[in-house]
Amino acid sequence: MGDAGFEAQRLQTLRDALIDQQALQAAGLLRAEHVLHLRCELPVANLPELLEECLAAGPVQMLSLMDNTPGVGQHTNLEKFRSGRRAEGLSEEELEQRIQESLARHRSYSAQNRAHILTRMRDSGLPIASHDDVTPEEIERNARDGIRISEFPVTLAAAQHARALGMATVAGAPNLVRGGSHSGNVAVADLVRAGAVTALASDYYPSALLEAAFLLAEQELCDLPVAVAMVSAHPAQLLALADRGSLRPGLRGDLLRVRYADSTVTPHGVWRLGERVG
Repeated sequence: MGDAGFEAQRLQTLRDALIDQQALQAAGLLRAEHVLHLRCELPVANLPELLEECLAAGPVQMLSLMDNTPGVGQHTNLEKFRSGRRAEGLSEEELEQRIQESLARHRSYSAQNRAHILTRMRDSGLPIASHDDVTPEEIERNARDGIRISEFPVTLAAAQHARALGMATVAGAPNLVRGGSHSGNVAVADLVRAGAVTALASDYYPSALLEAAFLLAEQELCDLPVAVAMVSAHPAQLLALADRGSLRPGLRGDLLRVRYADSTVTPHGVWRLGERVG
């Protein structure tokens, strides 16, 4: 929801996705069930209006409080951020102007939008996650504000402190599959090794979830049942989806059958509500 000054097309992508999801779901054309995870970009002037627009589109199952301002969160290293953006063809003058504009929006809107969302969603029952936590102090503030999930903590210290306070942590499966963070932050393998990961998310590479579960076991970072729970039972629990995530009597009967050989995972069947759909 919104952008930090470098991806203006995100708003149209969001609105197109909402329209498509509603139309496909109404027509019964989706084999999987789709719900919304609203990733709220805090330094955006019209974020409160965007939030209402997306809540009305539904069904919303989770919110994240994000701030992708250069110099904040995963982009704390400004020189690394500049290097990545130069590859997009921006001149030094354009790049610096956009960075300064982003920082100005951060100062103007981030704090007030964060407060607005926390107040607006207080009685909703929806899980709210922080995003790209860097320091234990940030974790402390989030815990005080009732946030129970740290999504993509970018340092080991932040992830460990979140777990120590009873918060859940979500890490990116692509980070594990590629062998490290594309932003130069903490490696998920190190987080798992430290017992600081509750669940894995697909982030920008959906099939990484399946690969990551088996890779964790192959690298002996944890045993296979624990790894599979990170992509099934634990995410379901975090999202309050109590009817799925495990193979137990009374649950939905969602099942994925795979073959694992030569470090390659191949899906061989998908069941939803006990009926085969793929």
